[in-house]
Amino acid sequence: MNTLRGTNCHRCLSCVASMFLLAIAMLTLTTTARASAPVGQTIWIHGSGTGLFVSADQNLGSTAPLVSDRSAVNTWEEFQVVDEGGGFVSFKSVGTGLFVSADLNLGSNAPLVADRPTASTWEEFIWTDLPTGEFTLMGRVTGLFVSADLSLGSTAPLVSNRPTASTWEHFTWSAIGGNGAPNPSAPSGFTKLLWSDEFNGPSITSNWNFDLGNSGFGNNELEDYTNSSQNARIENSHLVIEALKQNLNGSQYTSARMNTGGQQAFGTGTWMEARIQAPQGQGIWPAFWSLGSNIGTVGWPECGEIDIMEMQGQNPFTNFATMHWANTSGQHVSFGGTLNSSTSYASGYHTYALQRTSTAITWFIDGVQYFQGNIANGINNTQAFQDQFFILLNVAVGGNFVGSPNSSTPFPQEMLVDYVRVWGN
Repeated sequence: MNTLRGTNCHRCLSCVASMFLLAIAMLTLTTTARASAPVGQTIWIHGSGTGLFVSADQNLGSTAPLVSDRSAVNTWEEFQVVDEGGGFVSFKSVGTGLFVSADLNLGSNAPLVADRPTASTWEEFIWTDLPTGEFTLMGRVTGLFVSADLSLGSTAPLVSNRPTASTWEHFTWSAIGGNGAPNPSAPSGFTKLLWSDEFNGPSITSNWNFDLGNSGFGNNELEDYTNSSQNARIENSHLVIEALKQNLNGSQYTSARMNTGGQQAFGTGTWMEARIQAPQGQGIWPAFWSLGSNIGTVGWPECGEIDIMEMQGQNPFTNFATMHWANTSGQHVSFGGTLNSSTSYASGYHTYALQRTSTAITWFIDGVQYFQGNIANGINNTQAFQDQFFILLNVAVGGNFVGSPNSSTPFPQEMLVDYVRVWGN
C-alpha cells in the first residue's frame, strides 16, 4: 500500500540523497535531540502559533491526521515519546495506538498522521529544545520542520515541509501521568489540564507578554516594569520575578509584570491555580490575578478583574481576594474578602486558586475555600465574569495599596512561582 515508506525507503534514490545531504546536520543535532526529548513519557503538545493542543483527530479520517485545534486534552491529544536510537524519537498516539508518520504518500508537504503500526524512518523525528522553552520537530526523511500550518485551514494541520522554524513551527509540551491522568493532582471536580506553565525550560516561553514602563498603571506605582532577565527569569524550574532598587527612566525601582493576554485565556467552568512564595517588606505589592480579555475594547473596570493572590508586603499574614467590575453607571465597584494566617505567607510556598462557574467565583488557599462571590444571572451587573480572562503575575513597588518602601524594606525582592495551571472538564 505504501510503496515508498517505512523499510522500503532505502530503495528510493531521492530519499537516499536527502539522507546523505542531511547527515552532517543530523550529527550535530543528535545529542541535543536525545538529551532533550522526554523519552518514555506520555505528553501533550501545544502549538505556539495556534495556542491550542495537537490532536490525532480520527473524526477527520481513518489516518487520524494531526491538527492543532483543541482547547483541552483527552486521549486523542496524548502521545508517547519513544527513543528510536541515533538521536531520533517517534510518537505513538494514545488515541489510535499507532505511530505518527510524516507521510509523503499523502502529499509533498508530508502531512502528519497517526496510523502506523510500527516506526521506521518516516516515523522518526529530531526534537530540539529552544532557548524560549519551546521545541521544534524535524522529520528524519523530509529534513524539514514540522509546522502547525494555519494557511491550510482553521484546524492547523501538522505538516513536515518547512526549511526554517518560526512561530508555527514552535511547540510546548507537558508530561501526562499513567492511565491518561495528568501528572499534577487534579482539583476535585476537574479532570483535564487545559494549560500549564511548569517553568521547566531554560527561559520564559512565548505564552507570556511583558507590560513595560513606569506609568504607575493607575495605582501610582513607583517601579519601571521591564522584560530584562534581571527582573524576570527561570531559575531551578521556577519563575523568578525580582524587584530591584535600580534607577531607570526616572524610576528608582525596576520589576516585571507578565501576562498571557492574546496567548492563553479561560472562561467559566475552570480552576486556575499557582504555587507561589510571596515577597515581603514595606511597599512591596505581589499579585497573581486575572483580567477580562476584552479590556482592549471595553476598558477597565468594564472588562472585570479578579485578584487571586494579592498582598501588602508589610503585612504578609493576609491575602486579599477581590473582584472588580463596573456597575450600571460605569463606575468601579468591588467585592472581596481576606484570609489571615498565623504565619507569614512569605515564609514558604502556598497554592492560590480560583474556581469559576457561571454562578460563582470561589477563592482557595492550599485547597481550603475562604471566600465566594455570586455572579448568577449577572447580578449587580457582574456579567463580565462570564467571559474569557487572561492571567497576570507581577511584583509592584509602591502604590496606593501599599504605600512607598522605606529604610526597612530590603532589596532585591523576589516572588517565586513553581507553576501556573488551569483545569477544566
